[in-house]
This record gives sequence, C-alpha cells and structure tokens, in this order.
Amino acid sequence: MPAPKPQKQNYRNFFSRMAGKLANSKKPKWFVKGMIRMWKKKYKIDLSEYVVPPNGFKTFNSFFTRNLKHGIRPISEGLVSPVDGFIFDFGKISGDNKIYVKFKHYYVDDLICDEYEDMSSYAVLYLSPANYHRVHASFDMEITDISYLPGTLRPVKPKVVYKKDRVYCRNERIVIHGKSDFGNFYMILVGALFVGKTKLSFDSGLQTNIKNGVASKRIYEESIHIKKGDEVGYFEMGSSVIIFLDDERLANIKLPLNSSLRVGNRLA
Repeated sequence: MPAPKPQKQNYRNFFSRMAGKLANSKKPKWFVKGMIRMWKKKYKIDLSEYVVPPNGFKTFNSFFTRNLKHGIRPISEGLVSPVDGFIFDFGKISGDNKIYVKFKHYYVDDLICDEYEDMSSYAVLYLSPANYHRVHASFDMEITDISYLPGTLRPVKPKVVYKKDRVYCRNERIVIHGKSDFGNFYMILVGALFVGKTKLSFDSGLQTNIKNGVASKRIYEESIHIKKGDEVGYFEMGSSVIIFLDDERLANIKLPLNSSLRVGNRLA
C-alpha cells in the first residue's frame, strides 16, 4: 500500500497543532468568549443538554469537548451509536478485504495497519462541527491493544471524501482493537484538519498530532473493559469514527444513509 508522503503532511499538521494551541488558550478572555458565542450561533448549539461550568467555559476546547449531563442520553438495546453525527456509509467487507465509502475503496489492513483479521461488516460515522465530540462504546468492549498511526490531516467533510482517494488511510488516526459479544472489533478514530488532538479516556499516554509522531502500538497485559455507553475518547474538533466487526450486524443497519444519530441510539 502506498504510504503518505511526509512533505505533504507537514503544513496541515503544523496548522492543526497551532489551531489546537489557540483553542486551549484562556486569553484574551474576550476572544475566547467571542469564539464560543460565534460557534454557538453559527451551528445553533443548544447547551441545555451539557454540563456548563458555573463561570462559563475557560477555553474554546473546554466548550468544544463539553460533557453531556448524566443520564441525558438513554442507551438502547443492541449495538448503539458511539457518537452524535450521521451514518456516512456501511456494508459488508468484500472478500478481497475492501470497503467502499462513497464509491472510494479502502483496504481494511491499510486502515488498521495490523495483521489482518477477518472482518465482516463496517460502519463509517461522521461528526460535524456542530456535534458533541466525545466517543462512546457501541457495545461492551474488551480492549486488548491500541495503535497510533501518524499521517496527514485532510478535512473529512463528505465532499472531500468523495473527491480524494484514501483520505482515511492518509489521515492520522488511533485504532482501538479488542473483543466483544459480536466477536473481534476495531474502532478507528480518524483525525482531520484542525483537530488539535484526538485523546483516549482510558489511556492518557497516547494522543495524536504530535510533532514528529512515530507509529506505535500498545498491547495491554490486562484487557481494558469499557461498558456500552461509557466514554472511549474525544476529538478536539470534528472527525470520523469507523467500526469493523467480524459479525455481519453492521451490514444490516436498517437506517438510511445520512440518518442523524445521537449517542445511545440503536444502530444495529
């Protein structure tokens, strides 16, 4: 598989890191408050579902990665949506190890950069800038290992994915791998332009968009267990989540493409 060319990554990663630093800045206060006010107005964000600090959000990122109020989202039966967003694509994984996302093909082992295990179905979920940006478990997870795969940071807006080849393979990402009641799974958190960081809630030692990042893999001596509906990680700006299962359940999603989803909604 062709690897991304480093010289094409640098400026996107640099500007994304700068965007992350700016989003984490507390000063000047008028600028932070203005950015939050503008974002709320532009994307029509209702904060009634979220935990708002008594004195307001101190940084843009604290606003962007805001937490839901406890119990605000009921968790349905079966396999549930891990994010607020919409169904970008789903289906069966072909015999030659391909998935098709908006008519662009991706090889599974290219996406996960791992020794390939037979996967049967997939779903791609897109988060817009207006969405809640924390990622939750779609099912009870027994996480055995995680990988950080550095790369470039192209936008993952639908029109870009339609136009460009291998966007998800070129972009940096975190791959979560483990076992579930539906068999083995992979959950891929895909970075995007201006995503300051992608972070995991269960392992603070790994994050994306670091200068001169090197691909790495961490195998846990004891598996990490996360219950369905509990938090897995979060994006500091918008992106996409891809799930692979060695069960065909994701190929049988009954919802139409582009359906809006919220965390805990039944997916399959």
